[in-house]
Amino acid sequence: MILGMAASNDKQTTDQYSPDQYLAFIASEMTIPGTDAVQIGNTVFIGHKGKGKNKRKMVGRAFNVDTGRNFILNGFKYFTYLQKRKITHYMTTFRTPVFLNAFKLFDRRAQQQNSDTLFSIGKVKGTDEYVVYIHLGKKPLMGPLLRNR
Repeated sequence: MILGMAASNDKQTTDQYSPDQYLAFIASEMTIPGTDAVQIGNTVFIGHKGKGKNKRKMVGRAFNVDTGRNFILNGFKYFTYLQKRKITHYMTTFRTPVFLNAFKLFDRRAQQQNSDTLFSIGKVKGTDEYVVYIHLGKKPLMGPLLRNR
């Protein structure tokens, strides 16, 4: 249901594909061996782990139909989930400004709490796409980062 709603609401993708086509792409992606999909709140996170020397690295994306505040909470819970799975590096790309604001907030909160998790946020030159690299530290993110909420 979340994926269907997210597919219907993704204006940039529905300009190129129908929501049904987009859902078919997502369903196909989820059949790739080793795909990790987890729902936290009203956000579904899909990730792909590396192999061999890259087994602690993951590339992924989020499908969100939750409020902005809840997406932030869901994101911190997801990063904690990745830490527990011993993922050390995570990378995502997106075009949605809402996600950009969320990652800026993730980074700011991590810095305020002296977390050992580092965020690098950039824009892909000549596009409307953003890329985020996260080095997930060893200190748990959930407790310290959300204690003041």
